[in-house]
Amino acid sequence: MNNPGTSALDLAPPVLSLRVLVAEDNRLNRMMVCECLKRNGHQAIVAENGAQAVALFDTEKPDVVLLDIVMPVMDGLEAAKLIRAQPLGATIPLLFLSGVDDEKSKLASLSLADGLISKPIEPKLLAARLSAFFRQVQLQHQYQEQIKQTQQALNLLQAENELGAYVLSRMLDTALKADQCVRFINRAAVNFSGDLVLYSRCPAGKYYVLLADAVGHGIAAAFNVFPLMSIFTAMARRGVTPGEIIRQMNSSLHTLMPVDRFISAALVCIDPTTLTMEAWNGGMPPILVLDARGECKHEFNSLHMPLRLESDADIDCKPVVHELSRGDEILMFSDGLLEANRQSVEAGLSHLRAMMRAEPEETRFEKISAWLESGAVGTFHDDTSLISIRTSQMQLQQS
Repeated sequence: MNNPGTSALDLAPPVLSLRVLVAEDNRLNRMMVCECLKRNGHQAIVAENGAQAVALFDTEKPDVVLLDIVMPVMDGLEAAKLIRAQPLGATIPLLFLSGVDDEKSKLASLSLADGLISKPIEPKLLAARLSAFFRQVQLQHQYQEQIKQTQQALNLLQAENELGAYVLSRMLDTALKADQCVRFINRAAVNFSGDLVLYSRCPAGKYYVLLADAVGHGIAAAFNVFPLMSIFTAMARRGVTPGEIIRQMNSSLHTLMPVDRFISAALVCIDPTTLTMEAWNGGMPPILVLDARGECKHEFNSLHMPLRLESDADIDCKPVVHELSRGDEILMFSDGLLEANRQSVEAGLSHLRAMMRAEPEETRFEKISAWLESGAVGTFHDDTSLISIRTSQMQLQQS
């Protein structure tokens, strides 16, 4: 038995109030539909013909559309076509109200609408169809709200990333002073680079250069390499041996980072007086030594595991020692350089050697830079770093 005060016009209580565009030229039918909506807390946007309905749809952006098929000025079929052609109209719930017996018109209406109710309108049937529409729109509203909240969160994250990238770049700019001997490129695949380039000179005049490549990309990778900055800078300025620097960085990462947050690293120390080079390579591409003609005369391949993967007791921190000649150039790079344009590491090494061969020292670095900036490289899918160390530009004592 119905409760007092209810009628067939009533719908189930809605979760939210919907705005319904009602296009009906018959005044009594229009009043009945509007009353049904009003009783259930929804707002009716009224049009008396199809042309008004199209205009109101564009300005009011309703949640649901109810269209009579036969109307003056513009019929419901034509109005539905124009509404469906709009971005919002492509998915909006649309129901036809029709008193015509023309099967062709009914078939045409079903291709444009989500349903059709024949006249005379049965209030219970209208209520049931509208209830189904209302549930659909509620889900769409929830979905749109989720999209809005997600976009707001992404915008906030983007702003935080941009601020973090600025702060980190300022810190690196402070740590890295201009030097004709050491030139570098550090290009991030996203906002933050997981590659870290650092260099310093100790009071005795030795050059220390570090290239580190954290697993992953973006802000997480940048945070991984962050602890290495203070360790390298402080110890290199004191002239600590490369092996001790490696040991301290590995120990620090063991303390601060999860086991899966390992960091590949290459560290070189060059004495400009004796031209003695010490190199340690843990998981990085080979360090190349080029002669004055650009030919590769020596490679320091990776002999060690990346930092964090071995304990302090197990890690081998002893560097390889090599005698350089004046005019030699040392190239250090991350695997992002070799894998540019999705080529294999081997193909990337061959391409790099070919670019350097017979290229004068003065233009080698610029040649690689121009190649990286050219469209031939394509999209970068990894952080990309390159360091050039020129012995011809080394000073015998710190300026």
